[in-house]
Order: sequence, then structure tokens, then C-alpha cells
Amino acid sequence: MTDFPHPDDRHEEFRLPGVPELRLPDDSWERRLDDWREMMLVRPHPELLAGARGELSLRRVMGRHETSRFGHIFGGKRVARDTENPAAGRYEIDLTVVTPRQITIVEVKHWSGTLRLEGEQWVYQRRTGEVQGFESLVVHNQNKVKALRRHLAACGLALPDARFAQMVVFTHPRIDLDERLSAHPHVVTLYELQTSGSRLGRGVSGSEFLLAKLIERCAAPSTAGKLTEGLFEMMTPDTTVRIAEAVGRLRTWDVVRLHGGRELIGDLLWLRIGGRRIDALPAGRMAKLHWWRGKLWGLVPLAGLAPFGRLRGNLLPTASIGVDDCIYFHEAGRSRPSVIALPHVDELRTG
Repeated sequence: MTDFPHPDDRHEEFRLPGVPELRLPDDSWERRLDDWREMMLVRPHPELLAGARGELSLRRVMGRHETSRFGHIFGGKRVARDTENPAAGRYEIDLTVVTPRQITIVEVKHWSGTLRLEGEQWVYQRRTGEVQGFESLVVHNQNKVKALRRHLAACGLALPDARFAQMVVFTHPRIDLDERLSAHPHVVTLYELQTSGSRLGRGVSGSEFLLAKLIERCAAPSTAGKLTEGLFEMMTPDTTVRIAEAVGRLRTWDVVRLHGGRELIGDLLWLRIGGRRIDALPAGRMAKLHWWRGKLWGLVPLAGLAPFGRLRGNLLPTASIGVDDCIYFHEAGRSRPSVIALPHVDELRTG
């Protein structure tokens, strides 16, 4: 084994203290019995829903609002902090809303309690009494706006500042904001967003959109852009589509779904199958892992009639998998990657 257990890994048996040693191939009864006993230790890991509720609620509200405005909504896109320095890492944008009038960057917080300003620091007090201090979420979100603007410029879409907007949305119904935060132009609650869509800017009517398409078809690109901007204060439909495509190409988090439904998000660095380590996994792919679990179902591989698991999908070619296989995964919010035993995993998705 390599490495040492992380303090947060207690009671999470799917995380291993290191990479398992490779055993020599062995199809004997004794080996199968050992593997069967290992598979009996795999327990379901229930889904954790609380953290995702805020974004899901906001997606529903913004989805209804933006559908009539020819918009596009993207969740969990990650953009380089510095396009010229990959080592600087990436920002995660909770929601990116692209419409013909603007690109809105949304930070989502599902906080319950009170939030106040003390100088420039944001002080959050949970209903349990726990108090945490944060730098301005608005300033942090504005850095994401700048990063996305640089990314679009690198894609040949140089847009003025006026085309970008941002907001920090609090989705929990039991959040109390102080007077300064309640009046902040970039801070909004889900209830306010439900009752007033003005925070997302003026909508685009069907007639405006059709006329813009007509101008785009009949005029040269530079002329069409100026006419559409001057007449309707919006970008051309083609520009809006190109922006949406550029945002859509950004990677999201990789996802590991454990047996029982719990999902981990982060970066899937590599996986090991049958002693072979596989790096540089392609984006936008999925792998389903089918295991013979349980005392009775496990008798099938124990009798030598099938492997203990099989991997299918478009991430990798179909392959047999076993109890020694694992992945190296850097979960979001953790200080370092961890080794996860593959028998605890039901699905892998690359962002």
C-alpha cells in the first residue's frame, strides 16, 4: 500500500489507504472465495440530497423564465482562472445563463440562518449557532465573470462588459439577509427571483427574435450586429448560439456514483482495471459497472461462471472488473485525491 489515510476517510470504507497491491492472476477456488468475501463487505452508500436542492430549485425557476427568452442554461461548468496558466486551476460556475441580451453568472447558496456584513466580510450564522466568515461572494463571482469573458474572447467572441451580469442567489426559504445585503443589486433570494424576473434583464419577444434573424440573413455580419444592437439592444441569434456552444464545450465535474446512490463530484484522475492504469479519460463519456453483489448473486462468480463485475459504456471498451480494481479521484472540496475501491462504484461519468 502507498499513502496514508485521510482524517475525513473514517467510516467511508470505499476509500482505501492506498493503491491495492497487484496480485498474480489466479482462478482458483480459494481466490474466488476471498473475493466473494470482499464483495460481501460492500454496503450501500445513500444519496446526499441537501447540497443539490438549491441549484435544482433555481434551475426550475430560471428554466421557466428563460424558455420564453430563447436562452440556454448550463450547470457546473468550469472555466480556467487564467487561460495562459493551466496550473492556476479552474472556477466552477454554478449556473451560466446565456440569452440574446446578456450572459449571467449565478452563484447558488442553499444556506439557512442569518447573513450579515461586518465591514466587507460576509458573516454567516447557521441556525445551530455556528458562525463562519467569508470574503465577498459577489467579488468572488465577479472573478468568474472575468474568467468566462477571457475564455469567450479566446474563442473569438470578444464581448463588452455590458453583456455580462452576475448574481448570488440564496435558495433556502429560511435565510435572513441584513439590510445591506437585501439592498445589494447582485444579491437575490429565490422568492424574489420567482416573483420578479427583472434580475435577469429584459426579455426578448418572438417578434424581436424573428426580425433579428431576418436582419442576420439579409445583412453582412458587421452590419447585422450593429443593426440588431441598435434596434433591439441584443446580440444577433448567431452570436448567441456561438456563445452557448463555447460555454457548452467547457468541462463540468466528473461524477462517481456509488452503490446506493451517493454521488461524488471532482476530477477522475485515472482508473486501474486488471492491473492496467488508464489516464487521460475522454470528456462527456459514461461507464456502467455491473457487479454480482449479495450472498446469493455472489455465488455466480464464486462458482466461476462469470467475473465479479463488468464495465460497459462509451468511456472504455467492455471489460471484466474485479475486487482489486480502483480509481484515483480528487473530490471537490478535499485537500487531496483518494483511492476508491471499484466494487463500491456503480457508474462513472466524465464532465
